Amino acid sequence: MESSYLAIAFLLIGIGAAVIAAEFFFPTGGIMLVGGALLFALAVAIIWYYGKTTEAVVATLGLCVGLPAAGVGMFHTWKRFALKSGLDPDSAGGTITNAVPELAGLDKLKGRFGKTATTMRPAGSVVIDGKRVDAMSEGTMIDAGVWIRCVDVKAGHVIVRRAEPTADLQNLDFDDLK
Repeated sequence: MESSYLAIAFLLIGIGAAVIAAEFFFPTGGIMLVGGALLFALAVAIIWYYGKTTEAVVATLGLCVGLPAAGVGMFHTWKRFALKSGLDPDSAGGTITNAVPELAGLDKLKGRFGKTATTMRPAGSVVIDGKRVDAMSEGTMIDAGVWIRCVDVKAGHVIVRRAEPTADLQNLDFDDLK
């Protein structure tokens, strides 16, 4: 078994990698990940038992560095190919508003002022430019009838913050717009 232990160890590492890769296509809740890790551990144990110390150290370090690097690479590959670019808010050029036309007008609300129509806990409804919109505050509760400003629109969610009314805003009346 002098020269074949490396062949067996590399075969176990290859099977372990295939089992871990299969987890991405057939989700088992981590069972295949554990099986792949056990195959890696068995391969390293064979090298430690039958091989030289330098071979065992190289194999151990190779797996300790290679596995996380492969995991990061697989994650980025999965994220790039598994998610549709129109629905992935992180993808370059693709936004959720391209996939859902009803949300296209929400981007225009950014920076606009309005009033809360309901109490924000932290979600609720606001009236901006005469249009009632579901929105979320930045984590704080805001009472109904309070001036707000749209600070961001992320993945179809309108994010608002309490705003102090200026002289121009105090003259506006949203009561007849509801």
